[in-house]
This record gives sequence, structure tokens and C-alpha cells, in this order.
Amino acid sequence: MGCGIRAMVLSVSWATMFRSVGILAAVVGLGYTWMALDDDPLNPLVLFTVQSNLLLAGYYGWRVVRRGPASAEVKGAVTLYLVVTGLIWHFLRMGGSSPFEHLSLSGFGLGNLLLHYVTPVVVVIDWLVFDRNARPPRWAAALAWLAYPLAYLIFVLVRGVMLPPDAWKRYPYPFLDVDIFGYGGVVRMAIALAACFVLLGLGLIALHRGAVRAGRTAAASRLAPAETAPAEAVEP
Repeated sequence: MGCGIRAMVLSVSWATMFRSVGILAAVVGLGYTWMALDDDPLNPLVLFTVQSNLLLAGYYGWRVVRRGPASAEVKGAVTLYLVVTGLIWHFLRMGGSSPFEHLSLSGFGLGNLLLHYVTPVVVVIDWLVFDRNARPPRWAAALAWLAYPLAYLIFVLVRGVMLPPDAWKRYPYPFLDVDIFGYGGVVRMAIALAACFVLLGLGLIALHRGAVRAGRTAAASRLAPAETAPAEAVEP
């Protein structure tokens, strides 16, 4: 019993330290982004990258302070949004090039590395390593997690209609640019992205369930009573 309590305390301590690193990475990356876009302090808030990393900082901050039972659905949503942030940046925006090619300590360089690579890796590790005692998310959660991306799409389209054509980041991402693809093209891309969200969400749920099963199996093997050899007969 005592060993189990100590293991739980150590797990919480490691999780708290790990999440503190995630908060630091997100805050520093967001700070670099805000400094690079200093024309209007509201400009960065348009970006999905900034919004997802703000969600990460807020969620991790809450977990560090509260240290209570975790909701796998909430944690999974934050994890999914950061994973999508990293994948879209790496493959669609950077063409799969090395994240270190454009690394610098000024402008967007360090901010891009922290917000598109470091924080997504942090949340995936957290997803697989910590909170294994929490109830795994339901499979239907992968569909529920579409709520925020759908709200973001509506925000982008409505904002684009309201802004003049020469406005900064009228459409924050090229694949959501109505001027280039039209509404039909943007809707088709949005459907494809939604399918990717769902598939990635199901993959995260499967990985989490697998990690939970592996953890339970390992814990059961450690707690199993050791087999004792039969005592030797004593000669009279």
C-alpha cells in the first residue's frame, strides 16, 4: 500500500514538472510570436497555432495548480489540437523540411520551433505517460473534438467577409483562403481536414488505451505474489 502511494506521489511530481516545462515552452513561444507581430496585439489571436498553445498553457496551468483527477476528454482535445498544429505546420506550411533550417533567436524562428514542434511533442508524451489511472476517453470523443475546429472555421470565414481585401491575414491560412479557392474549395478542404481530425483523434484514443493496458499489465505483474519454492523435507 505504501509503495503504491509513493509511486502515485512520484508520478504526480514528474507530471507537474513535465507540464511546467510545457507551460514554459508555450509562454516563451507565444511571447516571441507577439513580439514579431507587434503591429496589433490582437493579430496573433487569429492564428490556430496561438489559440491551441493558449489552450495548452491554460490547461496545464490548471492541472499544475489543481492536481486533481483528469478528464481524458478535455486532455485529449488539447492534445489533438496541438498535434494538428504541428502536423499542418510541418507538412503543409514547411513542406516537411527540417525545423532547424529556419531557427533563429529573433522574429518567428524560436517561436515557430516552440509552438509547432516542442509543445506538440510535449502533449503526446504526456498523453501516453501520465494519467494512466484516469478513465480512457470514449471513441465518440473523436467526433466531439471537432467542435472547436468547426467554430474556428466559422470564425475565419465570417472574419474574412468583414475585413477589407488588403487586411493582414484576412484568411490566416492559404488552404482556408476563399479568394484563392472559393467557398466550395474551402469547404472541401475543411471536410478533408475534419476527416484528418477524426482519424487522428481515434488514433490518440487507441494509443492512450494501449498505454493504459500496458501500464495495468506492468502494475499487475509487480503486485503478483512471488512464487515460493516448496520447502525441503526435514529428515528425522
